[in-house]
Amino acid sequence: MNGGPLYASSSNKGIYSTPKANFSPRIGFAWTPGFIDKTVIRGGVGIFYFPYGIIGNQAPGFSQSTPLVASNDGFRTASATLANPFPNGVLTATGSTLGLATNLGRNITFYNPTPKYPYSTRWTLTLQREVFPNVLLELGYIGNKTVKMPVDKNLNGTPVQFLSTSPARDQVAIDRLSQNVANPFVGLLPGSTINGGVVPRSQLLGAFPQYAGANGVQEQQLNDGSSHFHAFDARIEKRFSHGFLMLVNVQYSKLLEKRSRLNDLDPFLEKRIAAEDRPYRLVWSGTYDLPFGRGKAFMKGANRFVNYAVGDWNVNLITTLTTGTALGWGNIIYLGGPLNLNPHGVDGAFDVNQFNRVPAQQLAANRRTFPTRFADLRQDSVKQIDFSIIKGMRITEKVKLTYRCEFFNSTNRAIFNGPDLNPTSSTFGRILGQANTPRRIQMALRLVF
Repeated sequence: MNGGPLYASSSNKGIYSTPKANFSPRIGFAWTPGFIDKTVIRGGVGIFYFPYGIIGNQAPGFSQSTPLVASNDGFRTASATLANPFPNGVLTATGSTLGLATNLGRNITFYNPTPKYPYSTRWTLTLQREVFPNVLLELGYIGNKTVKMPVDKNLNGTPVQFLSTSPARDQVAIDRLSQNVANPFVGLLPGSTINGGVVPRSQLLGAFPQYAGANGVQEQQLNDGSSHFHAFDARIEKRFSHGFLMLVNVQYSKLLEKRSRLNDLDPFLEKRIAAEDRPYRLVWSGTYDLPFGRGKAFMKGANRFVNYAVGDWNVNLITTLTTGTALGWGNIIYLGGPLNLNPHGVDGAFDVNQFNRVPAQQLAANRRTFPTRFADLRQDSVKQIDFSIIKGMRITEKVKLTYRCEFFNSTNRAIFNGPDLNPTSSTFGRILGQANTPRRIQMALRLVF
């Protein structure tokens, strides 16, 4: 039963040791081909490191919690009551005096003592061309690979060879792992949940059975994670002329990640669609100075007071269309068949009959293989239009009044949350909330002098 907490000493003063001499080269180029007029090709590649920040430094010092031990014999008899929840007294912090024996019988969390700097390698290649006067077209590719991303790991989970591989609930495996067996730590870990004469068999199968809890031994910020991002981008820019400016950006992309395990002790991380993945994104924005008032195409000779009413009006518009995030699934039993997902189906977003919904038949103590996310099962997409109206009014040479009226989610379109994905819930498959806010209108006056 080797392993225990390591405390600071004269030879070990830091929470972790950091690597040195990280190399972060970056290079880029811009080329205007002589044989193609009004065209520029740009590209670049670079390595970017991520700082640690304050991760690992939030530990409160020496502290000690006292668990409520309900029973020491597999719940055949009670060892605590509501009137006396701590019959053996309240535990006090022991500091480092117990050495490797600190926190025995309880869970323990520690930070990776030798973390590495996560870094990403990014590369781009773009083609820009002026297709019309004041109109620019850009086509580009963006790639990014990030490695050594931080991932937490439960080191004390049940080894996968003891988990059931049955696609249905395996009650024999559940009973085998939960069965009470003779406790080798009986009487050695007072005040803990594993001090009695018996313990569940699963407790003794972990790599560190002397620690208990849902995450008996949790190591934080292991550098096992990675992600891959690829995007194709098209941009049309109409530069400001004749009172009008416009920008259209379209992106098609894919973001994959390896940042979690389906089972605590899986040797490999799950490769899945990232929560931030948005395959399609279009943003259209524009601004237009209305052609009325002094110096404009219409009513250019308006007097001062008429110009206050009709001049210096500006309209701005932003339209955003984005794919929704992928739904996150639990350890469930999928029976097969089309789900017919409708992200707007408030009363039923998909066919719930394709899942086992019987509470007594749900999976447990199994080796999970059902993925957490699917690329084609997503919650509601973003379709939103925001616009504003701005009016400038110069009162004197040094005094100017500006009026703004802004409309957020101007069409008052609801963007729904993902449906309830708990098969045993009475609201399974239903959408219970809204992801965005209703239409908001705000107005403001600003006096500059």
